[in-house]
Amino acid sequence: MKGFGMLSLAKKIKMTSKRLSITFIALLFLSSLIAQSSTGTEVEFTTNDNITISASYLVPETKTKSFPAIILIHQGGSSRQEWFQFPMVDQLLKEGYVLLAYDIRQHGKSEKDQGDIFNLFNNPKRAPLDLQAAIQFLEKDDRIDKKRIGILGASVGANLACVAAASDEYSIKSVVSISSKTEAAQNLSGKEEPLSLKNAFHIASENEQGGLRKKWAEELYTKTTGKRKIVIAEGSLHGAYILKASSTLTNQVIKWFKETL
Repeated sequence: MKGFGMLSLAKKIKMTSKRLSITFIALLFLSSLIAQSSTGTEVEFTTNDNITISASYLVPETKTKSFPAIILIHQGGSSRQEWFQFPMVDQLLKEGYVLLAYDIRQHGKSEKDQGDIFNLFNNPKRAPLDLQAAIQFLEKDDRIDKKRIGILGASVGANLACVAAASDEYSIKSVVSISSKTEAAQNLSGKEEPLSLKNAFHIASENEQGGLRKKWAEELYTKTTGKRKIVIAEGSLHGAYILKASSTLTNQVIKWFKETL
């Protein structure tokens, strides 16, 4: 009888262990689904030169009739996925912002066009058309307040943000520019007259690219009117990774959009 009792107990332990394993696997699967859904709905839109741009579209789960929106533009050699590596995306959603993170042409899932990367980062007839198409996509959504669209950009994305902040053609109200470059932003604008930005928050690292990014951030800050802000962070991190390393700076970005958008 004692042996039978020990055998029964062993079976119960085995069955319990099996149930726990199934539950654990189910939880892993559920967490995977949650992680996937946090990147939003995948959408596509077409530029004026017929390039298909791939993007992630995230809409807050609130019953609001009119949302402000922020376009997220990644840095060169990366993709829109860089924005989903840290909690800021969820924080912005909780604050009630619609987010549109897209892949610049020749990056991520977006279509490739002719020309090299250096040209892409300086040609006003390539990457700026992607941004214009992103804005048009948002403006077609009746849930979006067309007067409250902003940009958060890193590196080449920051340069595009500066171009938009310097031209009424883009209908952008406020931007955050991380690790921008004055000359490249000027080139992307396609204009000879110096850029004059409005409502821009400039961010760079102290020792980034030997201090050049700090210099360019300061230059662009002096070219900014309306509401403006600049933060030079310690270290030498580049682009979105400056935000990833600093929750304090992330909170400043969120506060900036709350005050300007």
